[in-house]
Amino acid sequence: MKSIYSSRVAKALKLLKESGRREALVLSSNPLAVRSRDTHFPYRQNSDLYYFTGSYAEQLTLVLRPYAQEPVVLLALPEDKGKAVWDGPQPAVKPLARALKAELITSSDHLKSLLGLVRGADVAHVQSIAGTASAALKADLSARSALASRGLPGAIVEAERFTARLRALKDSHEVKLIKESAELTSGALFSTLPLIRPGMPEREIASFLDYFYRSHGAEPAFGTIVAAGKSAATLHYQALSKKTRDGEFVLIATGCELNMYCSDVTRSIPVGESLAPQMRDLYDIVLRAQMVAIKKVKSGVLMNDVFLTAAKELTLGLKYLGILKGPLPQLMKKQAYRPFFPHGIGHSLGIDVHDVAPGANDKIERLEKGMVITIEPGLYFSKPVGPLPACGIRIEDDVLVGARGAEVLTSGVFPKGLDHLMDVANSLVASVG
Repeated sequence: MKSIYSSRVAKALKLLKESGRREALVLSSNPLAVRSRDTHFPYRQNSDLYYFTGSYAEQLTLVLRPYAQEPVVLLALPEDKGKAVWDGPQPAVKPLARALKAELITSSDHLKSLLGLVRGADVAHVQSIAGTASAALKADLSARSALASRGLPGAIVEAERFTARLRALKDSHEVKLIKESAELTSGALFSTLPLIRPGMPEREIASFLDYFYRSHGAEPAFGTIVAAGKSAATLHYQALSKKTRDGEFVLIATGCELNMYCSDVTRSIPVGESLAPQMRDLYDIVLRAQMVAIKKVKSGVLMNDVFLTAAKELTLGLKYLGILKGPLPQLMKKQAYRPFFPHGIGHSLGIDVHDVAPGANDKIERLEKGMVITIEPGLYFSKPVGPLPACGIRIEDDVLVGARGAEVLTSGVFPKGLDHLMDVANSLVASVG
């Protein structure tokens, strides 16, 4: 029986072969990322390499060549016993090579080995990530004269443009892992609710979320956003320097990476019990926009149509609040909502929190069955506008695209209905005094 990873390798080989040219795919481990001087950030495997191998090993390169006698090659460094003393043993590559039916080559000069492996190919799909062996190959091929490049690939293509065609559609194993990540994020948010009370520092809430993930064997998938009141008008707010206040919302955008798969959830949670009517209206407008956008999701639909569905609902809401005036068609045509809804409706999700997608610049153009995307409308006011103070509301869930609709993978996250949400939050705050 084939493993998940060997099946993915087989699909990639088939896709490479279908082009009718001699195409090679070269994917390498990420380099260590320097934090400062001789200290590094915790190691994180390259997403493409992990997708095909499931390996966390450093200094590893996978080469796929459907035209060659050995179509699958793993390139590794010789064992470094000195490094093992400091960092511990690396994951074994011999069992991986057997599982992938790959030729294992041990070499201290990966660039020289890669030049030999891609000789005879017409096209090389390579990475641009600085410090990878694949990027070194790309630089070498690009710098060669016509004479020096004879026998080597004449066309160089970004590897992610190829791998996105496979990674954009999630198999059942991947959907299961994303759901598990979402469940952990749900648990983190529930556990944080007792902290949602007036006077709580944003930093303390964010620190608790990060602690929760790490204590359960995960990592934050991105820099946790906890933005109270006006802070939420900054989309990627990271200062964490304010405190929550009664009658405001605190926007929490969070997610974890568990077993290399991510979740991404945003909730806007009221602080205290004295929420003004206009703030309730604002929340309900964003929630309705998210609900109609999710209802629009199904295979074959343009992502821009999902966006416009949400934008129309937000525009109607802004008209109701008296912030926008005029006929709806005219407001939509001139994108009058843009100052208040400046981002897209969502993105692909998977091994990366902003996962690869087959469209230009990793944008999803048309939805396909098996895609996992976020749906995240929001409204933001950097200064008081009409009846509203400076604030921001965003609601985000992760959804699986189906043939006839969408499955919300983050449905286990606590309720979004405002009254129910306030009841849950306030009862939890009261229970801890």
